[in-house]
Amino acid sequence: MRTREDFDAALLIVASVVRSWDPYRLGGSGAPSDEFEAEIAKVVSCIPRISNAVTAAAALSSVFSASFEPELFSPAQCVAPGQELFAKLSAAGLVASA
Repeated sequence: MRTREDFDAALLIVASVVRSWDPYRLGGSGAPSDEFEAEIAKVVSCIPRISNAVTAAAALSSVFSASFEPELFSPAQCVAPGQELFAKLSAAGLVASA
């Protein structure tokens, strides 16, 4: 990410993926919309190391495992949101496509 606009775009993309994923199904239970803000920011900081869907899943796994229950956030359990995250970041030109 080279500019503030890139950072802002990345933040919006990661937030949309995480909120769509909603690993604890909090969205419909009245949880605050900023429930995963710290984790979203941490995933954004991982973007320079994301080069494919596998590394995107690994970033989600690492961040969510550190914040919550590691057994619920293995890289294998983060494949679907990792694929979505990589696809959206790639489409926005924020990571190099593999």
